[in-house]
Amino acid sequence: MLPAVTAWGFTLDLALVLLLTYLLVLWAGGWVLEFLAKAHFHRAQRYAHTGFAYDVALDRYECPQGELLTLHTFDDRNKLAIYKAPASSCNECVLKTFCTPHDEGRQVYRTLAEFHETDVGRFHRWLSLIILAVALAFSAGGMLAWWNKPGEWLLVIATGVSLVLLWLDVRDAPDEVGKSAGRLEDAAGDEWRLFGMDPPAR
Repeated sequence: MLPAVTAWGFTLDLALVLLLTYLLVLWAGGWVLEFLAKAHFHRAQRYAHTGFAYDVALDRYECPQGELLTLHTFDDRNKLAIYKAPASSCNECVLKTFCTPHDEGRQVYRTLAEFHETDVGRFHRWLSLIILAVALAFSAGGMLAWWNKPGEWLLVIATGVSLVLLWLDVRDAPDEVGKSAGRLEDAAGDEWRLFGMDPPAR
């Protein structure tokens, strides 16, 4: 039997304190993992375009030497818009060695997918859901084990928090997917119409 812990006038079993601490770690862990993955995703996007200025109105990039990269193709499967500079300009550029090793011209990729639509995003979303589900299972199990014992109200609150966090994570996924799916469909149509073509059938 673990000893009791007294803090701020409350006496609780050490096992209960450890369980509550574990729940806090799970709650924070689920959020931190997804936050860091999103931060890395957006950082990678910025790094891929370093030195290239994007003109939203004309939908094109400009390289540090002033060459324009126009829309070359649209990768529907990976939700990527691919921009390309003329090969002749790149091959004569003094920065070619540092910019691109290929003779076909520099390409820049602009993702049209949201974080949660990527493989990494889906993986971290599922990981977050699993972590929160584990937290809910532990808090609910602890609430039953400590029923009619000192500190049971803490586990009632913890179970409620776990349930709300899990519900929010589940609820947000379909809404975000639905919204971004519409944005992607519109963006895909705009990209293909630049070439006078209709987007491919989905």
